[in-house]
Amino acid sequence: MEIGVERGERGIVPPGIDPRDLDPVSEPPLEDLADAFVANADWGGLELAGIRLTRCYLTDVDLTEADWRNVRLTGCVLDRVDLTSAYLRGLTIDRCELIGCRLTGAQLFDATLRDVTFEDCRLDFAVWEAVTATGPVAWAGCDLNKASLTRCRLTTATFTDCRLADLELADCDLEGADLRGNDLSRINGVPSLYGARISHGQLADIAQLAVRDLNLEVGDDAVSYRAEQ
Repeated sequence: MEIGVERGERGIVPPGIDPRDLDPVSEPPLEDLADAFVANADWGGLELAGIRLTRCYLTDVDLTEADWRNVRLTGCVLDRVDLTSAYLRGLTIDRCELIGCRLTGAQLFDATLRDVTFEDCRLDFAVWEAVTATGPVAWAGCDLNKASLTRCRLTTATFTDCRLADLELADCDLEGADLRGNDLSRINGVPSLYGARISHGQLADIAQLAVRDLNLEVGDDAVSYRAEQ
């Protein structure tokens, strides 16, 4: 799947870096890192605080259980990076691409996203809280099964061909987000979908979700039913 500059009707500014123009780096950073190419590094459990990664290309890097706080990523590409069970707080991600990355069970708190694409990434069982999109953000072909989003503001988001089974939404703002082309039948948290963009083919799923989440009783004459709990 290719992600171009356009996602839906929103333009996303790509990082525009070529790994051939970058300096090879193998040791984990202790301070700001710029113009670096990192490949096949084992940085599991890497702790970073208050630093910047600028114009960096990471490929096949193990960052499982990383602990990053107040880190800023600008103009970076993460290609097949493993962030399973990572703890990420206070991140700012600007003009970045994540391709084929694994964020299973990753925790992302108090983060800001702008011009970010997630392509074919695993975010199953991920926990996101207070994540705000200040510019266009796109998820394409991503797995968000059983992920949890709480108090996230994703009004400029586009989701395309994503797996959303048992995705939990709580107190989120998705007004204006583009959800067309996704199976919404097993999402939890209908009120968070207020103002989102959907297709006609998704109306039946939304109706069923509303009956379930709002505990509506639907009746026709003397016959009524409640959605299965």
